[in-house]
Amino acid sequence: MDSSSRGSASQSENRIQTLTNGSLKWTDITDPTTSDMASLGRDYGFHPLDLQECLSGKVTKVEDHGDHVFLLLHFPEEDSHGLVVPNRVSLFLGKDYLVTIHPGEFGCILQLLEACRNDEKKRSSFMESSPYLAYRVIDGLIDTIFSILDDVQGNLDDIEAVVFDEKKSQAVPINHARRQIAVLERIVFPLRLYLPDLSKAQRFSKEDLSIYFSDLNHKIGLSSGTVDEMKEMLEIYKDTDFVTSSNRTNNVLSVLTILFTLTIPASLLSSIYGMNIPLPGGLVTGPLDFAGPYSSFLVIVILMLIPAFVMVWYFRRAGWF
Repeated sequence: MDSSSRGSASQSENRIQTLTNGSLKWTDITDPTTSDMASLGRDYGFHPLDLQECLSGKVTKVEDHGDHVFLLLHFPEEDSHGLVVPNRVSLFLGKDYLVTIHPGEFGCILQLLEACRNDEKKRSSFMESSPYLAYRVIDGLIDTIFSILDDVQGNLDDIEAVVFDEKKSQAVPINHARRQIAVLERIVFPLRLYLPDLSKAQRFSKEDLSIYFSDLNHKIGLSSGTVDEMKEMLEIYKDTDFVTSSNRTNNVLSVLTILFTLTIPASLLSSIYGMNIPLPGGLVTGPLDFAGPYSSFLVIVILMLIPAFVMVWYFRRAGWF
């Protein structure tokens, strides 16, 4: 075997891990390829459409095929930019096997696999049956949802702390949080709808697992309710930010309008005395001399200020500012 073949085989071994406990076999595939899916089809007889869904499926589903149950689930992950993105996790659950297929980002599955590999007690406990092992895998994935919800809630708390401040707009963080919540809603709602069908796998276990299935349904319902609550709160913050921004804009426009209005008399007088015709107080008819050479200027200034003060008095009386 040449070095490239050995490297390819080593890489495949790192991506595909197998663990057994008694008659139960757990196969975990990270970053699956078409050749991996073809091997599963040959070894287990899985339907080609289900295998294709493991690579490109975008719709959450739980299907009962008699001898096994196929689950295609989506769970959220945070990318390098802090954005929530959906990732696909597929499970084939039979009487004496569990196959998990996922991208490499889901460390909780690999951590569970490593714990079972290194700790015999955990391996015996977690791998009692394929449905119970599937419960442990899905339970760990659901816990990641709550971790992301905590991060989003922290962002909402930061927005709430400043959204009522009329000096600064929160449109950018609000839009960012809306995107996060929208992605979470698209992920959590299908889980809430289809995950209860996992109870179909009860026939593969001698132990009654209804309490564990109920626990998953409760957690998903709780996370879904939390997303709905966040969505409602964000709408309140959005409306608040819109109102405060509108008030801030209106106040600025009001001040600018008043300032512009107060300059109208000055503009009018300056345009009148800028005309080349004889006017009272002008140089053509003879300057006023009560203040020396500045007499005409003082008269013009007084004439400009009188209507300005009158308008200020009227605006305040009308309650415009």
